[in-house]
Amino acid sequence: MQRSGAAEATEGIGAEGIVPGPASDPFSGVKAKGLLSGAELRTGYAPSRPLLDAVINRGLALLLLPLASPLMLLIIIMQKLLVRGPVFYAGRRLGKDRKEFNILKFRTLSHSAETVTSDRTLPRRSMTETRIGLYLRRSRLDELPQLINILRGDMVFVGPRPIRPEIEDLYREEAPGYEERFRIRPGLVGFAQALMTHETPKNLRARFNRMCCRTPIRYRAAFGFLAYVGFCVLTKSARLALSGVADQFRPLAQHKWLRTGFNCPPDSKVELSAGNSTHVGAICGISDEIVQFVSTRPFPEGEHFLMLVRKRKSGRICRLRVRARIEHCEPVGIGRSGFANYATYSTTSRGARHFVERYLLQSSVISS
Repeated sequence: MQRSGAAEATEGIGAEGIVPGPASDPFSGVKAKGLLSGAELRTGYAPSRPLLDAVINRGLALLLLPLASPLMLLIIIMQKLLVRGPVFYAGRRLGKDRKEFNILKFRTLSHSAETVTSDRTLPRRSMTETRIGLYLRRSRLDELPQLINILRGDMVFVGPRPIRPEIEDLYREEAPGYEERFRIRPGLVGFAQALMTHETPKNLRARFNRMCCRTPIRYRAAFGFLAYVGFCVLTKSARLALSGVADQFRPLAQHKWLRTGFNCPPDSKVELSAGNSTHVGAICGISDEIVQFVSTRPFPEGEHFLMLVRKRKSGRICRLRVRARIEHCEPVGIGRSGFANYATYSTTSRGARHFVERYLLQSSVISS
């Protein structure tokens, strides 16, 4: 499927759109290229005719809501079967001109999450997701009820993502010009949210959002981008579901610690040079601190520098060197001829963390 609108500039972030700064912060030098160049931005958020914009967005929501209803009904049934409590979540958000409204989502967190997220974003490994909540969050299907918010006029399809009043001050301190977003109605899909990750520096995301808020919307490009995001979400949802089922029938399924709850990026591996030999293993699961991989030779346990390697769809090879501690190596497979390896690793910069989030964890909506 051909990308349209801002999606065509995806390569600018995480690659040639970023130029290295000091070793402690590779994002300190930013070149206006790719997504950060106004010349490359085919559409923004700002409507030239607010009334026409409202009619277009509400009309499209009215058309899409019946089409999305079977999938939403399936999610509701799964929620009722697997999770106690309400199916939907309604939380306060700031909209245009800082007007508050209640955003609708499928509930993905347990009731205890309110104490964890009262004045901050959800921390990593909070263990507050419900049985189906983790899948809904990773696939982004929890956002589907926001079609109702668009019908109400609280939101539009393409715009900056709404923010909770409790954490607004935290973002404003990190991102100059943050007030620009309140000139525009918040969107179901935001360019920064779709193309970047949580680890992308806030000032970089804010700079991109400011540019979008000042640029007129071109509906053909904007809705072409929206269609591509919808395609990515549905594809990822199906892949996650099928992968979860298929894993139960693989030989490695008996090793419960392996891959469970981890992302499995395609065409990815780890490399270790030890003395005169090189060890290579295929990544079968990775989180922000742990990497699991299988190999034909056992990896030596202990402290090492590992090379994380990923071949992208474009054919480009991305490599990242991390400090790791290999803590477990276990024979697996037919005749126990293979080895499952477990290692903790750490990154030392935001640039490296962005690499992991985007290319290995694939946490952006549009994966690379």
